[in-house]
Amino acid sequence: MLDKQELQALTNCALCANMCKYTCPIYLASGSETLSPQKIARLILYEDKDLLEDRQGFFDVVFSSAMCGACSRHCIYEAYDLRKFIQKARSKAHREGALPEETRKRLETFREFGNPNGERQLVDEGTSTAGYFLSCSGYKDEGVLRAMRRIVEASGQQVRIFGGADICCGAPLYYAGDTDGFEGAARKMAADIREKGLDRVIVDCPNCMRMMTKVYPEVGVDLQAEVIHTSEFLLGLLREGRIEVRKESARATYHDPCILANDFHITEAPRAILGELGFELQEPAYSENHAHCCGGPAGARIGHAGLADKVRTMRIAELKQTEAEVYASACPTCKAVLSESGIKDVTELVAERIVNGPGQARA
Repeated sequence: MLDKQELQALTNCALCANMCKYTCPIYLASGSETLSPQKIARLILYEDKDLLEDRQGFFDVVFSSAMCGACSRHCIYEAYDLRKFIQKARSKAHREGALPEETRKRLETFREFGNPNGERQLVDEGTSTAGYFLSCSGYKDEGVLRAMRRIVEASGQQVRIFGGADICCGAPLYYAGDTDGFEGAARKMAADIREKGLDRVIVDCPNCMRMMTKVYPEVGVDLQAEVIHTSEFLLGLLREGRIEVRKESARATYHDPCILANDFHITEAPRAILGELGFELQEPAYSENHAHCCGGPAGARIGHAGLADKVRTMRIAELKQTEAEVYASACPTCKAVLSESGIKDVTELVAERIVNGPGQARA
């Protein structure tokens, strides 16, 4: 049951005429008014008052959200985030066993292996109080891990690379509405970071970053470590002269990962990296805080494969309109989903252009 403050906030959203739906990738890709932020808010209100007859249809709608934060970023109401209410509805669906098939399968895999992608080997390399957490998406992408190893070696930085096996931020559990499972994963992650003695954690996945910094505190978990995104780490190395790179003469388009742009406002660091590499930036029509979500893997945030595919197709078309020679992003999941465009992670672009040897800083 919603409390008075929550009821007012959700009612404001449901009756708002500011048309934030035109920032919503789900609405734009599907053309369905039912999937617009305002309509979702209304359905959540109706469900709270027990006015909905089609309960499964309601759960299907809340699992159609990309949870990208676009509506929150462009909301006229201060400190309001529709995702909070969508997440509560997903938790109800989880308790009632009403998950979409794609989400249910992903959850089963996680429960069996401790991660959403099946059995993985543990990665634990190096010794340092600074760690690079290899996300589930990053683990699947050997190119990103290989690139980070190359960068760490060339810069002479001491960084402990860890991840794999059942070390996961818990995001798949969170988006599936498994609150208890997510809290367990969060506490496991916090314990692992404490045991390793890390006071700084570099993450390649914006969703991991969101879980660790914004959602963990909601379940009483404090990592007691600074968390930064890979793009911030790489830009620091470039500007400090710890790695030397050859300059390119080509046009590049950068895809903003939705969580990185909407939740953390990190849009300049990846672009600055491309500038350091010599690329001429060719912006897509929708970029920075107006960028559209890649769609993500089905069952992760969007619970329906067909809808996720529509969002993915829309975003690829937007990127290709720039006719750039290089497509880049700063999220392993975005890279995997948008692979049809030939997109690369900024970590790979940096590693491919390193010209100095191990630990040999620029003169």
